[in-house]
Amino acid sequence: MSNTAVNIDAEKDALEPWWFTVEEAVTAKRKKDCLPAVEVLFDPIGRIALRAARRAAAQVWQGIDLPDDPMATLPTELIEQAGDALSEALLLTGIRAWKGVGDRHGNIAPVTEANLRIFLARPGRFEKLDAVYVRPFVLRELEKNASSLSPNGISAGATQEKATANRSARRSAKAGAKRSRKKAARPARTSNMNSAATTA
Repeated sequence: MSNTAVNIDAEKDALEPWWFTVEEAVTAKRKKDCLPAVEVLFDPIGRIALRAARRAAAQVWQGIDLPDDPMATLPTELIEQAGDALSEALLLTGIRAWKGVGDRHGNIAPVTEANLRIFLARPGRFEKLDAVYVRPFVLRELEKNASSLSPNGISAGATQEKATANRSARRSAKAGAKRSRKKAARPARTSNMNSAATTA
């Protein structure tokens, strides 16, 4: 049995940025038909990025009359919107650099929020990045919180992620609504959520 519960070296390694290949390089007989691989450099998800993403997810519920029961079933569409908002926020802050992404003249495009939003607008690309960057983080957080996942793997985890987003975003939205009712002169501020992060 190990004398330690936390491997500080492993956690240090986990803080290092890492590259992911979004699209493989295209080779062809003619040089002009060849295309480089599309790669992105991910920063590990930290607490600041996570808090901002939770706030983005909670914004989906603003203005909606939520039931007091946190376990009450809500429309799947709203849950998915909250999950998408959280995933998008994490990807926008998590992609530090890229390769193979440029303008019409073949110059590498700068990594800006505007360019990232265009890059993430393609559904298949968004889902692929979400699956390798956000979802594994969420599943690890669920395991840390002793959440029970069904043996169906990633799809089961994704379902539980939506439920967690449901509860977390609802608490933030309702907390903001209560504050705004008590003090109308002050804008509602989203509260921090203590449960695991989620994605759709």
